[in-house]
Amino acid sequence: MSASAQQSDIAHAVELTQAGKLHEAELVWRKLSQAHSGNPSVHLGLGIVLSQEGNLPEAAAEYRKALALNPHLPDASFNLGLAEFKQGHFAEAVPALTTAAKENPKEDRSGLLLGMSYFGLHDYGKAVPFLQTAVHSQPENLELHSVLAQSCLRSSQYPCAMAEYKAILTTNPDSVQAHMLLGQALDGMGRSADAIAELETGARIAPSEPDVHFELGYLYFTKHDYERAAPQFELEIKNNPADAQSYTYLGDIKRRNNDNAASETLLNKALQLEPNIRLAYFDLGSIYASHNQNQKALEAFLKAEELDPREPDAHYRLARLYTAMGDKNKADLEFSKTKELHNRAAELLVQKVNGTIAVTPQ
Repeated sequence: MSASAQQSDIAHAVELTQAGKLHEAELVWRKLSQAHSGNPSVHLGLGIVLSQEGNLPEAAAEYRKALALNPHLPDASFNLGLAEFKQGHFAEAVPALTTAAKENPKEDRSGLLLGMSYFGLHDYGKAVPFLQTAVHSQPENLELHSVLAQSCLRSSQYPCAMAEYKAILTTNPDSVQAHMLLGQALDGMGRSADAIAELETGARIAPSEPDVHFELGYLYFTKHDYERAAPQFELEIKNNPADAQSYTYLGDIKRRNNDNAASETLLNKALQLEPNIRLAYFDLGSIYASHNQNQKALEAFLKAEELDPREPDAHYRLARLYTAMGDKNKADLEFSKTKELHNRAAELLVQKVNGTIAVTPQ
């Protein structure tokens, strides 16, 4: 086929594509790709049609063929990144979108998709600068503000998170999600009273909102205000009977109040819903041990230890349990682990006080 005939066929394929005659366009592009497999523009054209037809895996494959032939082919990197992003392949989208952003820095879409890809990968720190640029271009987009705020919060950039949530609340004071997440940001900054106030506002605005009562209850729980925490966990369970964490913390409070029967029921319910909750196993072990059910206590404490061997409490309770069961060797080993973990915690505290290690807010 002559060069002019090839260009004529390409022009015809482009015309069909632009007219929305996708099936006909695909057939023409496929013939061209077979006859001119070394032409990157043909693979790009076929990829565009396949993408418009919703065939994203094949579209991505064609974009990769085009880029292999010409790494700087206009739009190819962006189209590849977009195709991978739409499939939820965020790790694959990032390199292509990074290239696209460098090739066309004035094009906002690449940066926005990069920010959303990093968000999808839970790499929130990397998402923030891209999302900040996107928000600057679209200040009225509350959903974008929310994604940026969550990225700031989850990367412990609390002032940034607070600024975004305040921007959302200025426009929509009744945004319960903004109140909830602002509460998390305030708590991360050590402003517990303000955090509780935000969550209480959220709970008043939308008492049936998922997680709002759990988060408020958890804040009370961390302040050892169990009297206020318990009703919040009960409300969360009423709203969401499948919330394993609420059963766990409510069960822990019942155990602290010496209501072992109620506690055991709640903790077992939590483990039916989510089988790997360390606190639930530890509390059950404590209940069983108090009733001299040593074998059941042993199994529960061993599971708690397995789920997080860095916590000294399970090692200590195991040591005491082995002592009661007459197994001195195992008791000594667990006492030794307990001492080692306590010493390590003391060393870390001294290092933090002396400034010899970096402290990152959690």
